[in-house]
Amino acid sequence: MSNSTSTQKVSAIPGWFMGIVTLPITLGLLWFGQEFLIPLVIAALLIILISALTQKIDSATIFGWSPPRWAAYLSSGAIVVALSFVIGAAVSGQASEIAAAMPRYVERIDGLTARLQRLVGADVMQSIMDAASRFDVAVFVTEVLDAASGLIGILGLVLLYVAFMLSERGSFWNKLPKIFSTDAQATHFLRVMHRISSGVQQYLWINTITSAMSGAVAYVVLKLLGVDFAITLALLVFLLNFIPNIGSILATAIPTLLALIQFDTLTPALMVVVFYGGSDMIIGNVVQPALQGKTLNMSTTMVMISLTFWGTMWGIVGAFMAVPLMVLTMIVCAEFPALRPFAVLLSGDGDLDAADGEVDTPVDVGPLPQPVGAPAANTSASREPD
Repeated sequence: MSNSTSTQKVSAIPGWFMGIVTLPITLGLLWFGQEFLIPLVIAALLIILISALTQKIDSATIFGWSPPRWAAYLSSGAIVVALSFVIGAAVSGQASEIAAAMPRYVERIDGLTARLQRLVGADVMQSIMDAASRFDVAVFVTEVLDAASGLIGILGLVLLYVAFMLSERGSFWNKLPKIFSTDAQATHFLRVMHRISSGVQQYLWINTITSAMSGAVAYVVLKLLGVDFAITLALLVFLLNFIPNIGSILATAIPTLLALIQFDTLTPALMVVVFYGGSDMIIGNVVQPALQGKTLNMSTTMVMISLTFWGTMWGIVGAFMAVPLMVLTMIVCAEFPALRPFAVLLSGDGDLDAADGEVDTPVDVGPLPQPVGAPAANTSASREPD
């Protein structure tokens, strides 16, 4: 009798109370565990990106021949790893050059400051200098370089996680049915994971393609204009375009500001704005919607709030992962009645049933067994590389 009474008391705890209790615990885990969690999250995103690339390679045909799945996985993994090493080598290779060029740029900034003072007057310039005195350029550059070095430092750990995740993906899905007490629970879990992987995969694939296009255009424009550190700026443009809304603004502003400081005339900076900025607008407003088709159905306001939250929690890395983590949060919240209103708030139009209807679509999500309703052990084994 006492056991049934205690069970009723536990079940009577309202969901909102459990949410209030668990929220500070979750925030604390995210904050204090960031050094452990960030590499794992980055590795998971790379796994999803590899799955998306594998799907494209596996579906391609060359003179009627289609590559086997194991070759598609091997090729996609090699491409992602090679690009990771290229980005790391480029950033570390030019870090010393950027540090060596800092005195020259500081001198140029002093000269531009003197010219601006003659233009706007001493009083206005003094107000600008007072506001700018709180921002130390040298300290900022040092912090950026330290952050880049930190990301390069965890690159090896991330790739190690990716290698082990790929090697054990089959055994993981074979073990999954044994975790749950019923097949219905295992199928429901697979259904949720399918939706998360499909949404994040769509976001990562489309943004990788469009960001690479923006980075290529930026490199060509900056190289033709003779702007310093064209490779580093192009990689920065590629990465910044993953940050929603403000990323494209920063991707245009930073090369423009560098051209303004480097050259004696405004022409190169204006050409960066016109040629690169115009191309980036076309990519963002024409090419990306055409490639993406159906959107992720997320609120623009909530995307900005997610960007602020994850940027505060995990810094610049959190800003890059704000949208994928928001997709995960929205889908998980939609599966629990107590949290479903929060999922509606995160969505663009509040129609979560439309997203639920996309679950049965046979989309290749890489590590997840397909189709969703099939038994996990047999399906995952059949989809393993030969």
